[in-house]
Amino acid sequence: MEEMQTNVIAALDSVPLIQIQRYANRSAKFMDAYIKGLTGAQAAWAAQKYGGHCVLPENIFKELEEAQTKAF
Repeated sequence: MEEMQTNVIAALDSVPLIQIQRYANRSAKFMDAYIKGLTGAQAAWAAQKYGGHCVLPENIFKELEEAQTKAF
């Protein structure tokens, strides 16, 4: 058990802090999208569109409809 704890700590220490922060931000965007009722594909689209934001805007459904309308 002690060896496993040492290995976990070493593995976490080998990951750069910026990578952990980016993963946390991306996860937060997906969680926010799912809370707002988006599907997986819609959440991926929204996460890509709002790359610099931690959460998605409240009018995400309107923007999603507009983007889908433009695609057709």
